[in-house]
Amino acid sequence: MDGTFKGVYAVENLPPQKIDDQEYYVRQLLDGSFNYLQIDDKGILLKGREKTIDLDTKFTDVKQYIFQFPLQVGTVWEDTVLSKVLIKTGPPQKTEFHIVAKVPVSAKIESMTDSVDVPAGTFENCMRVVMSGNAFIDAGNYVGKTIVRLSETNWYAPGVGLVKSVRKESTKHRALDKGEITLVLESYR
Repeated sequence: MDGTFKGVYAVENLPPQKIDDQEYYVRQLLDGSFNYLQIDDKGILLKGREKTIDLDTKFTDVKQYIFQFPLQVGTVWEDTVLSKVLIKTGPPQKTEFHIVAKVPVSAKIESMTDSVDVPAGTFENCMRVVMSGNAFIDAGNYVGKTIVRLSETNWYAPGVGLVKSVRKESTKHRALDKGEITLVLESYR
């Protein structure tokens, strides 16, 4: 909404951890927060997030599938995600509007053979996962009742993981009609 911004989103894969007799794959993000993932019979699940704000550490249950098995074209699943990019700021650079909506989505593996060019290189045989959905919500403030539409396409390279993501969100309200975020892999080890 407010123009184009460029930033860094860094992720470090840490050794697996056992918590309450369950194994988690842990990722530390640039802001110091942690994502906890599990592999179960259905797929790879983002189980929770841990974030420290003002010396207060909070764990949030997420329970969102990154993707589900079998990893083949046509695999479909339902999930719920939160909108992230419906934000508009106004003078003096304080957030005026920020819509956080729970949006039910349908996800589908559409390809296992995409070629993706990003700053980190060209990746072949990428899995493309597309999800989309909408929700009728009351956004409050000046927006009121509106439909939030969300679409996201993610590309995963074999042996690397997520190499590109494009997320678009929109509403029918002029005050906050759209937002978009694109992530591209710049480097990895």
